[in-house]
Amino acid sequence: MKSCCLVKSFQWVFLVSWLPFVPVGLSVQAETAESLTLEQVLTKIDQVGTSLRSMSSSISQKRWTDILQEFDQGESGRFFFLKENDEIYLRKEIDKPQENTLIISEGKLLYYQPKIKQLQKYDLGNRRDRTEFLLLGFSSNKQALKEAYQIRLGKKETVEGREAYPLELTPKSQSLSAYFSQIVLWIDTTLWVPIQQKLVEPTRDYLLIRFDDIDLNPNISKSSFDLKVPKDVQVVGS
Repeated sequence: MKSCCLVKSFQWVFLVSWLPFVPVGLSVQAETAESLTLEQVLTKIDQVGTSLRSMSSSISQKRWTDILQEFDQGESGRFFFLKENDEIYLRKEIDKPQENTLIISEGKLLYYQPKIKQLQKYDLGNRRDRTEFLLLGFSSNKQALKEAYQIRLGKKETVEGREAYPLELTPKSQSLSAYFSQIVLWIDTTLWVPIQQKLVEPTRDYLLIRFDDIDLNPNISKSSFDLKVPKDVQVVGS
């Protein structure tokens, strides 16, 4: 269970840590009276991303294993992000089925599992400036997306009662496509941010992440990304 939870958490982090680094060719779906073009959807994402400084939401995620044709039990909790002075702060608090906390702050990644009393610490090093790409579709600009992926706009869908446009992103970078053959973002037609992400591996296994109760630009302070743990917690890493 320990390694499974850790793999899922860091897979999610790694996955998006590559996101809008990769350069794209753009393919636009035919426009209908009820739909927008790809360029229009990307422009709306761009407009929201320009003014986005913080976000909070509930989060749920589950992993599909293709060879077994089934999802795991999944996990759920809360997600927070803050952008301040060009620094990105992230906090993912999972409360079900097993508590764990993942924080990215000032170039450090912390992963805390209270049940086993362990805190893992990692220095992001030269990947520090890539933490902003954990927010693919939230704080992305359309030019970066175009330069990173082949992008296809799907037909409007309903996700948990909310209308959304699916954006299918195919990486052009061989280094990224070795890990993720496709990334799909479902863009809410009211907020113009992703309400669901699908991260597909070459094996056809994938991680499905959903954001609910999204609050854009709430008042969040840097102290929200501090982590205090009991004295008897084992610290791994530096």
